[in-house]
Amino acid sequence: MQIGGALLILSPALAHVHPWGNVRAASQPGKPKLTGATIPVEVQQILERKCGDCHSESTHWPVYSQFAPASWLMEHDVFEGRGQLNLSRWEEYSRESQIDLLTEIGSEVRTGRMPVKQYVLLHPGARLSSQEQQLIYEWARAERKRVKSQISEQK
Repeated sequence: MQIGGALLILSPALAHVHPWGNVRAASQPGKPKLTGATIPVEVQQILERKCGDCHSESTHWPVYSQFAPASWLMEHDVFEGRGQLNLSRWEEYSRESQIDLLTEIGSEVRTGRMPVKQYVLLHPGARLSSQEQQLIYEWARAERKRVKSQISEQK
C-alpha cells in the first residue's frame, strides 16, 4: 500500500525523466507534413489523424502521458515511430529514401501492420478502415512512381 502511494506521488515527477531523449521538445504541432509530396487532401487528412501521433512532430500528448511509466512507453513509441518515418521532415529525406519509405508505407498499411496493435488498443480511432488502407496504398504507389520519374529526369 505504501509503495503504491509513493509511486502515485512520484509518477508525475518521474514523467520528466526521458530515457529516449526528450521527444516532446521536438514537437511542433503546426509544422506541415509531407512537404514536397503530391498528396490528395483525403489521404493527407488520414495520415495526419491516424499516423501523426507517432510519425510526425505533431504528437498529441494525452493526459495519461504525463505520468510514468505511461509517459515512458508513449515517448518510446514516438521515438521509434519518428525514427522509422517522420512525416514532418519528409523534405529532408533523399529521393531514394522517399522511394523506400513509400514502399514501406504501402506495404505496412496494406498488410495491416500499421498502425501497431498496441496503439490501436488505446486509440481505437486510429484503426484504418479497408478503404483508408487502399487510399494510402494507392497514394504511396503513385507518389513512388512520381518520385522515381523525377530521379530519371534529373539524370
